[in-house]
Amino acid sequence: MVLASTILVPELQKWFHSFVKESSVNRYAVPMPIDIGDVYLTPDSFISLLFNDEYDTVIYPQYKYLYKQESISCWPTFVLTRLMIYPTCSRYLVIDESEGTNVFNLQQDDLTLLDALLQFRTDSTSVTIIDSAITLLDSTTNILYATYGNLSTYLSKLIFLYLDLEINSNFSNYDNTSLVSNGDPLTTLYEFYLIDKYFEFMTLRESDITTFD
Repeated sequence: MVLASTILVPELQKWFHSFVKESSVNRYAVPMPIDIGDVYLTPDSFISLLFNDEYDTVIYPQYKYLYKQESISCWPTFVLTRLMIYPTCSRYLVIDESEGTNVFNLQQDDLTLLDALLQFRTDSTSVTIIDSAITLLDSTTNILYATYGNLSTYLSKLIFLYLDLEINSNFSNYDNTSLVSNGDPLTTLYEFYLIDKYFEFMTLRESDITTFD
């Protein structure tokens, strides 16, 4: 491509530089929690499905969401060291599909959207979203029938927003003047993840900056 002209407007470049340098996008950066080794993780937990862009659906074609409280005698050393600062209220939860319970209180809408997310992780081109008053994933056609406004939980709304962005490049349902999450750790952290995806999407969009005639 041959440039028709190159125009420098010093004020525009100067103030845009200042804006980028002083941007508030990540001014109040979220502190990183302590890292946990993979050996202590369940790779096919629904939480891994939510946050892991490289979730391997070939090895893990399903996800698990039932957790139980682990006996203190089975806690890893690093868990004991940190959690026993608060010995009377500390709990360590691990995935257990046989004895665990739905401690995150996942509802049917959550599970339907998680199923759609699992299919998206399997093949990002295979899922279609169709506006519908009901919430349903057709496992034969991989059509997700759902509408953002009709979803009943914060998590299902956030997963829908993520899928709608990734599949349809649609961000119109996200009202960035108020948060979707209700303050619980799972939805709050997942909304951080979603916001980061929005930021990546917006910064990679082609800018419509044309030459002044």
